Amino acid sequence: MKKAALFVHNLTVEYSLSIAQGVAAYFTQDKDVQLIIAQTNQPNYPYGLYEYQYWASAELLKSDEIDIYIIVTSSYQTFTTENELLGLIKPFTKKPIVSIAVDLPFEKVHYTYTNCEKVYDQIIDHLKNVHGCSKIAFASANKTNSKEAKDRFEAFKNALQKHGLEYNPQLTVEGFFIKEAAFNTFSEFLRSKNSIDFDALVSANDSMAEGCIEALIKYGVKVPKDVKVIGFDDTSRASFFSPTLSTINQNINEQGFTAAEIAHKILLGQEQPRATRTEIEPIYRQSCGCIKMNNTTFTSRRQDGKITQNSKINSATLEKYTDYFSDEVRLYTLIDTFHATHTLKELFGILPEITLQLNFSSMAVILYERPLEFNKNEKIKIPDKAYLKTYIENNKQIIPYDEKGIEINPSKKLLPSTYISQISGTFILHPIFAGIKQYGYLIIQVPNNKFEIHHIYLKLIINAIANSYDLNMTLTKNEALTNRNERLLKNNQVLNIRSTMDELTHVLNRRGFMNRAEKELKRAARRKKSGYVFFADMDGLKQINDNYGHKIGDLAIQTEARILAESFRNTDIVGRLSGDEFAILSIGLTQSTISTIRSRLDKLNEQYSKEAGLPRILSISIGYVPFSPENSNLDELLSRADEKLYEEKEVKHAAQSNLDLH
Repeated sequence: MKKAALFVHNLTVEYSLSIAQGVAAYFTQDKDVQLIIAQTNQPNYPYGLYEYQYWASAELLKSDEIDIYIIVTSSYQTFTTENELLGLIKPFTKKPIVSIAVDLPFEKVHYTYTNCEKVYDQIIDHLKNVHGCSKIAFASANKTNSKEAKDRFEAFKNALQKHGLEYNPQLTVEGFFIKEAAFNTFSEFLRSKNSIDFDALVSANDSMAEGCIEALIKYGVKVPKDVKVIGFDDTSRASFFSPTLSTINQNINEQGFTAAEIAHKILLGQEQPRATRTEIEPIYRQSCGCIKMNNTTFTSRRQDGKITQNSKINSATLEKYTDYFSDEVRLYTLIDTFHATHTLKELFGILPEITLQLNFSSMAVILYERPLEFNKNEKIKIPDKAYLKTYIENNKQIIPYDEKGIEINPSKKLLPSTYISQISGTFILHPIFAGIKQYGYLIIQVPNNKFEIHHIYLKLIINAIANSYDLNMTLTKNEALTNRNERLLKNNQVLNIRSTMDELTHVLNRRGFMNRAEKELKRAARRKKSGYVFFADMDGLKQINDNYGHKIGDLAIQTEARILAESFRNTDIVGRLSGDEFAILSIGLTQSTISTIRSRLDKLNEQYSKEAGLPRILSISIGYVPFSPENSNLDELLSRADEKLYEEKEVKHAAQSNLDLH
């Protein structure tokens, strides 16, 4: 099984995230390659207190078992000089490297690149000949020393010259590729002027373009009426910004896909050219005036003049943003779980439940013999000994917590050969650190390419592991703990996660539902939103228990919980209050949708009852009441919904009695 390592500076930046998603999209399981993604940041990183600690990921991936590196080199240039960058990359040149957007002066390097000259020629031609612009400002990022920034700046000046327009250095502002920096410098630039002496602005990226537009609006300059604006990158925000941003689509996701394809062919022994060009093209929207400001259909104009629908606005986009509610629930659960103090044994005991909730296919936790301390100006060095403390696969703890652990040498192998060695797919490597201390690392296999949310999950998990590690060390040093303190520690083992999640059904229990629903109702009230509260009760559970036993009864409850979760929307909150009683909060649900939910319940009751091998087809009675910003008391709503439920039960009983008489 070949292993490819992907280095990104920061997965929370959309550019790097999109490239990582493109790489992962290529390395599907049929490629027989393990992709290991690492957010590395960089040594001596000047921002944040401990962000430099992420470079431990890069040090770990010097491991002998890595076969090829894919590096989003352009993402490192903002904060690193060219010589510093080459110094960081040189230790990895023993293996082939695929560099994204930047050539590197090493032998085993292949790289992708884009043609800025052509696309800047197109947009200057467009601004001049379609919109009549003649004085064009530029938002630069040259002070970052990024090669991409300099290439775009030179391409801009060359395009001006080609089209007979003068480059005016007084119309160039520095934005460092950052929205806030561009807003501040461009605001100062506008404040110093008596009048606006330019009619267009070209920005070296979309973030700076947004900052400049906000500065223009602040000073009463209308976009696009007074000034046309064009960015670079075509990020997702460009489609939703107001005005929608004209920009250059450099097919970021496709760049990652292409880099992965090159890496895979190299792993297969196929010759590849040193340089591979990926195509980029202008996308004209509202900010240059090609799409009217009153057009809300998310359309854009191509270079050839054709009007097209925005490809970023589709069902997958909507599904992704809908899923964020589920991610939010998982985050709440993680925070609640880690709010308590756990020993390592206690914490590792709940990791299988956590991997289940986060849909991780596997999780390995490797710890060093003792924590290592690295300050910002020190080189991070990985020890020769580390210990696999637990390994979880498909939500089962293959290796329970072992205080000693299985010894490995990370410079040779990141995990013992027995584990994940034959499983292809996408993995994330994440160092375990807190403050200046490094404790070890995590390797997880992720179910999808939502790396930004996985990064947040892992940050919470590594914080919990670090805290538990420190607690273990404290307990070891203080063996004279009183029995009372020992009992308190054991009480901490009563997991918060189990106090909010129902163990039988894996939906929220009463406490979890009430806490979560009350918070969401208050939020809905603040946002002037309405919806429905449902109270549900299974039909005939007592007869199932009496006739077939409580084991079958528990299976019936589990099945019904699954049916409810699938019948309602992903954004709805489902909880088991007690026994066979459930409650659901649906924000934004309309009356017309309820009949659809009822039909879905009936269909799934029949389908899943048969699949589960239950002796009878399940059914459930539901009462529901609307809520509004003025009427959002959860206890009152549940009580009224329960009354409606009782009315439905009465109707069912009456109907059954009539059938029995006949």
